[in-house]
Amino acid sequence: MNTIIVPLLGPNLGSILAPLIALLLIAIFFGALLGFAAQKFKVSSSPLIEQINALLPQTQCAQCGYPGCKPYAEAISTGEAINLCPPGGEDTIIELATLLDMEPLKLNHQNSQEDYEDYKELPKVALIREEECIGCTFCIQACPVDAILGGPQQMHSVITSECTGCELCVAPCPVDCIDIIPLSQISPKSLPEKSLSEQACIRCGLCVDVCPVDLLPQQLFWYSQGKAYEKAKQHRLLDCIECGLCHAVCPSHIPLVQYYQAAKSAIHEQELKHQQAQLLRQRFEFREQRLAKEEALVEERRQARAELVQTKSKQNDLIQAALERAKNKQTNTQDAQNGS
Repeated sequence: MNTIIVPLLGPNLGSILAPLIALLLIAIFFGALLGFAAQKFKVSSSPLIEQINALLPQTQCAQCGYPGCKPYAEAISTGEAINLCPPGGEDTIIELATLLDMEPLKLNHQNSQEDYEDYKELPKVALIREEECIGCTFCIQACPVDAILGGPQQMHSVITSECTGCELCVAPCPVDCIDIIPLSQISPKSLPEKSLSEQACIRCGLCVDVCPVDLLPQQLFWYSQGKAYEKAKQHRLLDCIECGLCHAVCPSHIPLVQYYQAAKSAIHEQELKHQQAQLLRQRFEFREQRLAKEEALVEERRQARAELVQTKSKQNDLIQAALERAKNKQTNTQDAQNGS
């Protein structure tokens, strides 16, 4: 390369540009090679697969025999049966049959872990009996949507809003402390009852030292226990990740995480009530505005009718006056003719 460029550009400039040009040519070569490979080995996603996947319940439960809903959708597109999804049930089968223009099939109950009648109570969620949990993390590893929080030898908890009820966490649990229940049975957490091992807070500060998000667990415990939820929010209660470290180091055995969960549930309920109140207020204001507009429209129409009546009355008076003048004129004319 140098033997070609240096004589053309001179010894100084050629020695500088030669490596740059060589690198540019190498980059162009490998870029073209990668572009060719991308086109040659391109994997295109079928629109049909995406449509089928959109109809599946996305529980990722693997009861169909495939590791998730997307692989099952790919299998259906290549001829697999459409009746292998227990959580989707008959509704999903009918939708798939309509999409694929085929006859609906009955649900294959062999894929169900229990009788299909139980799936009519969907949606379901997992519930961990936290007092029995040993912190093995097996359920966390099994959850396909990361809906379980916790750490090794720490209490685990399910994020209800993220749980799909796939039941994959039940089998790995060595102490059988996970229940699958209908979502309607989930009630807001209440403040835990004081156990025999729980003692009063001694203000040791150990919980503050271990908090991974720099909170004040001691303050949050007092506010949660006293139902001072506004102060708890000001002290970043909602930033708590419920890792359980504060609970683990507490020498008074105070179930701090349970207090935080109860307070968060109460705050969430308060926010829902506030949102409902705001919605009702808006509806009331909109109603008042509507009634005011209707009343103003009625008043405007009434005034228009009154003005119309008054205008017609004036016109009638003018007509009557004109008739009286004409009648008087005619009478005077007749009198004058008679007198002459």
